[in-house]
Amino acid sequence: HVGKNQNVILSTLHYPGHSGGQGNTGSKTIPNVSTEFHVYKAVWSPASVTTFVDDVQIHSVPNDGTLPFNSDFFLILNVAMGGNLGGNIDPAFTQSSMEVDYIRVYQ
Repeated sequence: HVGKNQNVILSTLHYPGHSGGQGNTGSKTIPNVSTEFHVYKAVWSPASVTTFVDDVQIHSVPNDGTLPFNSDFFLILNVAMGGNLGGNIDPAFTQSSMEVDYIRVYQ
């Protein structure tokens, strides 16, 4: 989710050949994404990595033995600002937050 494009959710996988601005990305418009809680889900299997918001599919990448998605990983949640994706930061900006109700991991 990029603040300058409030209702668009991005799902991006980064891996060799698809790093930085070349990530493998899908996107979908989800109304009220900044004002209401939503359920974000990743279904990661030997066949694919598929992401959803409120059970609406955002992106899917076929998985196979040539990709790094068959190893242990960890989750990172951050509020990143500026840069090529985020754009210029308003000089009057003073603070931001990310509210997370819960995180569940199933295996």
